[in-house]
Amino acid sequence: MIWLMVVFSYAYGHAFSAQVEFEQVRISRIVAAASSLQASAPDQSFRSVAVKGTMPRSPVMQNTVRKFPLIDRLIPPLLDGNKTFSVTQLRHHGLELTERRAKKLKHSFPAVCVPSADAICSGEFSLYKVDQHDLLLQLNTPVTPKRSRT
Repeated sequence: MIWLMVVFSYAYGHAFSAQVEFEQVRISRIVAAASSLQASAPDQSFRSVAVKGTMPRSPVMQNTVRKFPLIDRLIPPLLDGNKTFSVTQLRHHGLELTERRAKKLKHSFPAVCVPSADAICSGEFSLYKVDQHDLLLQLNTPVTPKRSRT
């Protein structure tokens, strides 16, 4: 029984470390994209952001959760929908923005991102400049097909 606790502890620590590194890289890219949008109109500063979607799991985390499903509950994603915690995480990484109510912007999320002066599109996220003070961040969570059991 002790060996199982040791294995679980190691798996948890390794998954947590991998997830933190994975999320830090993604959040850095989001901050860089917001800075790029801000640079196009430096006289207009962004004040708020609405977040749609959830930060995906790192490959290490996905593999660990297959063996220990409880770990999925122990390590929550840093960005998870338009919650105060998501905006707080963006603030910790340099984006001094307030939470924007997504209800007011529900029709602003386009189905497909088209790169322009007001939109940055990547495989990980889409960032839209709605007006001179508001941003929309849509996290692209990849659809992973279920593996067939053999």
